[in-house]
Amino acid sequence: MKEWQSILKKMEFFQGLNDEEITPLLTQAVEKKFEDKEVLFSEGDERKFLYVLRKGTVLISKLSEDGEESLINILTSGEIFPHTGFFDDRPYPGTATAKKQTEVLMIPIVAFERFIETHPELAFRIIKVMNKKIYLLQQKLNEMLSLNVEDRLFSALKHVRQLTDTEKIHLTHQELGNIVGASRETVTRQLKKLEQQGKLEVKKDHIKVLK
Repeated sequence: MKEWQSILKKMEFFQGLNDEEITPLLTQAVEKKFEDKEVLFSEGDERKFLYVLRKGTVLISKLSEDGEESLINILTSGEIFPHTGFFDDRPYPGTATAKKQTEVLMIPIVAFERFIETHPELAFRIIKVMNKKIYLLQQKLNEMLSLNVEDRLFSALKHVRQLTDTEKIHLTHQELGNIVGASRETVTRQLKKLEQQGKLEVKKDHIKVLK
């Protein structure tokens, strides 16, 4: 668990803690790998674990009342999730699905709550991080309301590129549609248009943002 100690100490939640303070939390945690499209947890499931993402990408989605799936977040290495429900018993607020092979640390909620009781100063850090997440979601909502599909799509692709820190974006047209609130067919048309404008390079298995 030495590697996980280093990862946790770099996270905003745990900065300032030493190996000895973090070890009790790690002794109760489980390291697990998920394959592409494997579900880590589903919306409405009992919240049992807190997840720390070391490798890969995790897609967070929600279902609307009419059964439409919306992709509300894309998580990359160094993230801790879910982002809500740290201090209550609410179920998981969305569905987490692995994109390609993913490695996570699963920390039992009960163990994490005991850890917070031992280090109450962490509660303030959690609130601070959650405020940042809410701000980012508000920005995304504003974009959804103010931009047309083409601009929303290009903005989403640039955002994903920044998150993953890689030139190649491995998201399907349907997944992109779930992000920007458009059909797969509309996304395909807009990608072709953006490619013709020289903003993207669209391949069978990835998309590359050029500008």
